[in-house]
Amino acid sequence: MVLDDRLWRGPAPWVIVFLVVANLLAAWSGGALSMERDKNLLASREPADVSGTAPAPRFDRSVGEDTTAYLRHIPGGPVESTVILSGMSQMYAINEARPGDQTISEWMDDVIAPAGIRVFGMAAPNLHNQEALLLLLASIAEAPRRPAAFVYGVCFDKFRNVDLRPGYERLLRESPKLLALWRSTCAEHGETYPRACRKMAESPLAAEQATESSEGVENHLRILTGQAFPIVAERTRLNAVLQERAFLFRNWLLRITPTSKRPVLESRYVLNQEFLGLLADVARSHGVLLALYVIPLNPRAENPYIVGQYARFKTWLEAFAGERGAPFANLEGEVPTEAWGQFMGGPDFKHFKGEGHERTARAVLREFGPALESSARAQAP
Repeated sequence: MVLDDRLWRGPAPWVIVFLVVANLLAAWSGGALSMERDKNLLASREPADVSGTAPAPRFDRSVGEDTTAYLRHIPGGPVESTVILSGMSQMYAINEARPGDQTISEWMDDVIAPAGIRVFGMAAPNLHNQEALLLLLASIAEAPRRPAAFVYGVCFDKFRNVDLRPGYERLLRESPKLLALWRSTCAEHGETYPRACRKMAESPLAAEQATESSEGVENHLRILTGQAFPIVAERTRLNAVLQERAFLFRNWLLRITPTSKRPVLESRYVLNQEFLGLLADVARSHGVLLALYVIPLNPRAENPYIVGQYARFKTWLEAFAGERGAPFANLEGEVPTEAWGQFMGGPDFKHFKGEGHERTARAVLREFGPALESSARAQAP
């Protein structure tokens, strides 16, 4: 059949040529794909150092893809208390970075470490409230010591996001203690937060299905095939780049910019409200102080928020914190205009320069410092 002239007069030669070229391109561009992805995330995804030869990391650099390794680096011992700082990409992304720049969590750690309180950053791009809950539970289940406080920079447009990303699904799959805590939390609070707990119940199912898939014949064949064919080995990064290209093309076609007004769907908004309520209840039941703040925004830049929705969100969040006894601050105007960078041809409304990280860190400590110290003292043996 291979020698049949009809085969070679058809599409087969073109398919073979396409596969050869595609594999050569995938092999050549593998490193470039990683670099492009990291640039888009405004972060360096350096792996956690487990050898002990480098300074211990002070925030999760894995963007949700290697959180298990970073959990082991969360400081905490007999004479130290830990504060977790969580949120979206503003927590670690540094616009126009210069040598010596640090993230918010690193600045905070520098200031209060002498008092025996360490700060560790756990953030990811577009982190939403379900994922923040996962990080709190992970720090309770897997960190060397339960954190004394969980400081969460709440971002309004992340109330549009749902579903755990694959990296956090893997975190659930790889940690039996976390998975058990996730399930018991869902079972305990199902009546109070029905939407959130229904959503939570989907994640272990997905994790278990992924486990079965990862152990299956299909996955082993995929791994073996990837050793010979780079296009298979690079499929995940290729898919991410293609999705980004499609996203940018859609924005170009529909004239969507980073500041185009986009309403948050009410169903997703309510779901994220429930997850924030569940986050507060879990923190309280485990003796962890929860502190909430509205993130800084660039005063020179348009943002994509519907004015009425955003105003309602801030009013609700402050009232929510008051009802739960959680320290609250609105840091919306804390970072001045000169401390912000550029994004897609205009002022970045959400990510600032190194100076913005230091200013935000000092503002968080100004607002929450006494509460953090009090929670640390309460945890002391």
